[in-house]
Amino acid sequence: MLNFLQSEWLKEKHSFNKVILWLAPALTILLALLLMGGRYLQAGAYNWWYTMLLPGCFTMFSTFTVAREQKKNRHGLLGVAVDKKKLWLAQIILCTLFLLTTCLVFYVGITLGGLLFGQSIGVAVSLFASVLLFVTFAWQVPLWMFVTEKVGAFLTVLISLLCNFGVAVICAVESFWLIPFSIPARLMCPTIGVLPNGLRVEVGSNMEDPAVILPGVLIGITLFILLTIATSCWFQKREV
Repeated sequence: MLNFLQSEWLKEKHSFNKVILWLAPALTILLALLLMGGRYLQAGAYNWWYTMLLPGCFTMFSTFTVAREQKKNRHGLLGVAVDKKKLWLAQIILCTLFLLTTCLVFYVGITLGGLLFGQSIGVAVSLFASVLLFVTFAWQVPLWMFVTEKVGAFLTVLISLLCNFGVAVICAVESFWLIPFSIPARLMCPTIGVLPNGLRVEVGSNMEDPAVILPGVLIGITLFILLTIATSCWFQKREV
Protein backbone atom coordinates (compact mmCIF):
# COMPACT_ATOMS: atom_id res chain seq x y z
CA MET A 1 0.00 0.00 0.00
CA LEU A 2 2.89 2.35 0.77
CA ASN A 3 4.14 2.04 -2.80
CA PHE A 4 0.73 3.09 -4.12
CA LEU A 5 0.73 6.13 -1.83
CA GLN A 6 4.24 7.11 -2.90
CA SER A 7 3.17 6.82 -6.53
CA GLU A 8 0.14 9.06 -5.97
CA TRP A 9 2.28 11.60 -4.13
CA LEU A 10 4.74 11.76 -7.04
CA LYS A 11 1.87 12.43 -9.44
CA GLU A 12 0.98 15.52 -7.38
CA LYS A 13 4.48 16.98 -7.68
CA HIS A 14 3.53 19.69 -10.17
CA SER A 15 -0.25 19.63 -9.77
CA PHE A 16 -2.57 22.50 -8.88
CA ASN A 17 -3.74 20.55 -5.82
CA LYS A 18 -0.62 21.60 -3.91
CA VAL A 19 -1.38 25.25 -4.69
CA ILE A 20 -4.99 24.92 -3.50
CA LEU A 21 -3.70 23.63 -0.13
CA TRP A 22 -2.57 27.12 0.90
CA LEU A 23 -4.35 29.33 -1.65
CA ALA A 24 -7.88 28.54 -0.44
CA PRO A 25 -7.15 29.30 3.26
CA ALA A 26 -5.17 32.43 2.36
CA LEU A 27 -7.96 33.71 0.10
CA THR A 28 -10.56 33.08 2.80
CA ILE A 29 -8.63 35.02 5.43
CA LEU A 30 -7.85 37.85 3.01
CA LEU A 31 -11.51 38.23 2.03
CA ALA A 32 -12.57 38.34 5.68
CA LEU A 33 -9.91 40.93 6.44
CA LEU A 34 -10.85 43.18 3.52
CA LEU A 35 -14.63 42.90 3.78
CA MET A 36 -15.21 42.60 7.53
CA GLY A 37 -12.17 44.17 9.17
CA GLY A 38 -9.84 42.87 11.82
CA ARG A 39 -12.39 42.77 14.63
CA TYR A 40 -14.59 40.25 12.80
CA LEU A 41 -11.78 38.47 10.99
CA GLN A 42 -12.02 35.09 12.69
CA ALA A 43 -15.81 34.77 12.75
CA GLY A 44 -16.17 35.92 9.16
CA ALA A 45 -13.34 33.76 7.86
CA TYR A 46 -14.67 30.63 9.54
CA ASN A 47 -18.14 31.29 8.14
CA TRP A 48 -16.92 31.57 4.55
CA TRP A 49 -14.48 28.72 5.08
CA TYR A 50 -16.91 25.97 6.01
CA THR A 51 -19.81 27.10 3.81
CA MET A 52 -18.00 27.79 0.54
CA LEU A 53 -14.19 27.79 0.30
CA LEU A 54 -13.41 24.52 2.10
CA PRO A 55 -16.06 22.43 0.27
CA GLY A 56 -14.86 23.83 -3.03
CA CYS A 57 -11.26 23.20 -2.03
CA PHE A 58 -11.48 19.50 -1.13
CA THR A 59 -13.93 18.81 -3.95
CA MET A 60 -11.30 20.08 -6.39
CA PHE A 61 -8.71 17.82 -4.74
CA SER A 62 -10.97 14.85 -5.38
CA THR A 63 -12.18 15.75 -8.86
CA PHE A 64 -8.80 16.88 -10.22
CA THR A 65 -7.16 13.67 -8.99
CA VAL A 66 -9.75 11.45 -10.66
CA ALA A 67 -9.99 13.57 -13.83
CA ARG A 68 -6.21 13.43 -14.27
CA GLU A 69 -6.25 9.64 -13.99
CA GLN A 70 -9.15 9.37 -16.42
CA LYS A 71 -7.32 11.52 -18.97
CA LYS A 72 -4.28 9.25 -18.84
CA ASN A 73 -6.35 6.06 -18.62
CA ARG A 74 -4.80 5.45 -15.20
CA HIS A 75 -1.43 4.84 -16.86
CA GLY A 76 -2.54 1.32 -17.82
CA LEU A 77 -2.48 0.21 -14.18
CA LEU A 78 -5.99 -1.30 -14.28
CA GLY A 79 -4.60 -4.06 -16.49
CA VAL A 80 -1.64 -4.93 -14.31
CA ALA A 81 -2.62 -4.13 -10.71
CA VAL A 82 -3.20 -7.30 -8.71
CA ASP A 83 -5.44 -5.46 -6.27
CA LYS A 84 -7.07 -2.53 -8.09
CA LYS A 85 -8.76 -1.55 -4.84
CA LYS A 86 -5.42 -0.23 -3.58
CA LEU A 87 -5.23 2.26 -6.46
CA TRP A 88 -8.51 3.78 -5.33
CA LEU A 89 -7.70 3.63 -1.62
CA ALA A 90 -4.39 5.41 -2.17
CA GLN A 91 -6.16 8.28 -3.89
CA ILE A 92 -8.76 8.51 -1.13
CA ILE A 93 -6.05 8.57 1.54
CA LEU A 94 -4.04 11.22 -0.31
CA CYS A 95 -7.05 13.49 -0.88
CA THR A 96 -8.06 13.05 2.77
CA LEU A 97 -4.56 14.06 3.86
CA PHE A 98 -4.85 17.12 1.60
CA LEU A 99 -8.10 17.99 3.37
CA LEU A 100 -6.41 17.67 6.77
CA THR A 101 -3.48 19.80 5.61
CA THR A 102 -5.60 22.64 4.27
CA CYS A 103 -7.66 22.66 7.50
CA LEU A 104 -4.43 22.98 9.51
CA VAL A 105 -3.12 25.72 7.20
CA PHE A 106 -6.35 27.63 7.76
CA TYR A 107 -6.05 27.12 11.51
CA VAL A 108 -2.51 28.51 11.58
CA GLY A 109 -3.50 31.48 9.42
CA ILE A 110 -6.62 32.34 11.39
CA THR A 111 -4.72 32.01 14.68
CA LEU A 112 -2.03 34.42 13.49
CA GLY A 113 -4.76 36.75 12.26
CA GLY A 114 -6.40 36.64 15.67
CA LEU A 115 -3.13 37.49 17.39
CA LEU A 116 -2.65 40.48 15.08
CA PHE A 117 -6.18 41.90 14.97
CA GLY A 118 -7.81 40.57 18.14
CA GLN A 119 -9.16 37.15 19.01
CA SER A 120 -12.87 36.39 18.95
CA ILE A 121 -12.23 32.63 18.91
CA GLY A 122 -9.67 31.09 21.27
CA VAL A 123 -6.67 29.13 20.00
CA ALA A 124 -7.84 25.81 21.49
CA VAL A 125 -11.42 26.34 20.31
CA SER A 126 -10.20 27.17 16.81
CA LEU A 127 -8.11 23.99 16.69
CA PHE A 128 -11.09 21.94 17.84
CA ALA A 129 -13.27 23.58 15.17
CA SER A 130 -10.74 22.79 12.44
CA VAL A 131 -10.52 19.15 13.54
CA LEU A 132 -14.33 18.92 13.54
CA LEU A 133 -14.50 20.31 10.03
CA PHE A 134 -11.94 17.76 8.84
CA VAL A 135 -13.78 14.83 10.44
CA THR A 136 -17.25 15.87 9.25
CA PHE A 137 -16.18 16.75 5.69
CA ALA A 138 -13.86 13.77 5.06
CA TRP A 139 -16.70 11.44 4.04
CA GLN A 140 -17.27 13.54 0.96
CA VAL A 141 -13.84 12.73 -0.48
CA PRO A 142 -14.76 9.20 -1.69
CA LEU A 143 -18.22 10.45 -2.60
CA TRP A 144 -17.02 13.16 -4.99
CA MET A 145 -14.31 10.91 -6.41
CA PHE A 146 -17.02 8.42 -7.34
CA VAL A 147 -19.33 11.11 -8.72
CA THR A 148 -16.47 12.48 -10.84
CA GLU A 149 -16.02 9.05 -12.39
CA LYS A 150 -19.69 9.13 -13.38
CA VAL A 151 -20.44 12.74 -14.42
CA GLY A 152 -17.09 14.55 -14.75
CA ALA A 153 -15.23 17.19 -12.75
CA PHE A 154 -17.19 20.36 -13.58
CA LEU A 155 -20.61 18.97 -12.70
CA THR A 156 -19.23 17.35 -9.55
CA VAL A 157 -17.85 20.66 -8.23
CA LEU A 158 -21.18 22.35 -8.98
CA ILE A 159 -23.19 19.66 -7.17
CA SER A 160 -20.83 19.82 -4.19
CA LEU A 161 -21.19 23.57 -3.82
CA LEU A 162 -24.97 23.37 -4.07
CA CYS A 163 -25.11 20.67 -1.40
CA ASN A 164 -22.57 22.20 0.98
CA PHE A 165 -23.82 25.76 0.67
CA GLY A 166 -27.50 25.55 -0.24
CA VAL A 167 -28.46 22.50 1.79
CA ALA A 168 -26.13 23.23 4.71
CA VAL A 169 -27.16 26.86 5.30
CA ILE A 170 -30.86 26.02 5.15
CA CYS A 171 -30.92 22.77 7.10
CA ALA A 172 -28.20 23.35 9.72
CA VAL A 173 -30.46 25.54 11.88
CA GLU A 174 -33.48 23.25 11.56
CA SER A 175 -34.49 20.13 13.46
CA PHE A 176 -33.40 17.97 10.50
CA TRP A 177 -29.77 19.12 10.72
CA LEU A 178 -28.64 15.46 10.73
CA ILE A 179 -28.63 15.58 6.92
CA PRO A 180 -24.89 14.85 6.42
CA PHE A 181 -24.18 17.97 4.35
CA SER A 182 -25.57 20.14 7.18
CA ILE A 183 -23.56 18.60 10.01
CA PRO A 184 -20.35 20.70 9.72
CA ALA A 185 -22.30 23.97 9.76
CA ARG A 186 -24.48 22.76 12.67
CA LEU A 187 -21.45 21.74 14.74
CA MET A 188 -19.83 25.14 14.24
CA CYS A 189 -22.76 26.84 16.02
CA PRO A 190 -21.90 25.61 19.55
CA THR A 191 -18.17 25.39 18.80
CA ILE A 192 -17.35 28.90 17.57
CA GLY A 193 -20.70 30.57 18.26
CA VAL A 194 -21.40 31.58 14.66
CA LEU A 195 -24.48 30.67 12.60
CA PRO A 196 -24.20 29.63 8.93
CA ASN A 197 -25.49 33.09 7.90
CA GLY A 198 -22.57 34.73 9.70
CA LEU A 199 -24.51 36.05 12.71
CA ARG A 200 -23.54 35.28 16.27
CA VAL A 201 -25.48 32.58 18.12
CA GLU A 202 -27.88 34.17 20.59
CA VAL A 203 -27.28 33.48 24.27
CA GLY A 204 -29.64 30.76 25.48
CA SER A 205 -30.42 29.54 21.97
CA ASN A 206 -30.61 25.80 21.33
CA MET A 207 -27.88 26.39 18.73
CA GLU A 208 -25.46 26.59 21.68
CA ASP A 209 -26.13 22.98 22.71
CA PRO A 210 -22.87 20.99 22.39
CA ALA A 211 -24.77 17.69 22.51
CA VAL A 212 -24.91 17.73 18.70
CA ILE A 213 -21.13 17.33 18.38
CA LEU A 214 -20.76 13.64 19.24
CA PRO A 215 -23.53 12.31 16.95
CA GLY A 216 -22.29 14.58 14.16
CA VAL A 217 -18.75 13.22 14.47
CA LEU A 218 -19.95 9.61 14.61
CA ILE A 219 -22.07 10.08 11.48
CA GLY A 220 -19.11 11.64 9.64
CA ILE A 221 -16.73 8.81 10.56
CA THR A 222 -19.29 6.12 9.74
CA LEU A 223 -20.06 7.64 6.33
CA PHE A 224 -16.35 7.89 5.51
CA ILE A 225 -15.79 4.21 6.30
CA LEU A 226 -18.89 3.03 4.43
CA LEU A 227 -18.26 5.16 1.34
CA THR A 228 -14.60 4.17 1.23
CA ILE A 229 -15.49 0.47 1.37
CA ALA A 230 -18.36 0.77 -1.11
CA THR A 231 -16.48 2.81 -3.72
CA SER A 232 -13.38 0.62 -3.35
CA CYS A 233 -15.41 -2.51 -4.04
CA TRP A 234 -16.97 -0.79 -7.06
CA PHE A 235 -13.53 0.18 -8.36
CA GLN A 236 -12.20 -3.33 -7.82
CA LYS A 237 -14.81 -4.64 -10.28
CA ARG A 238 -13.93 -2.16 -13.03
CA GLU A 239 -12.78 -3.54 -16.33
CA VAL A 240 -9.62 -2.40 -18.09
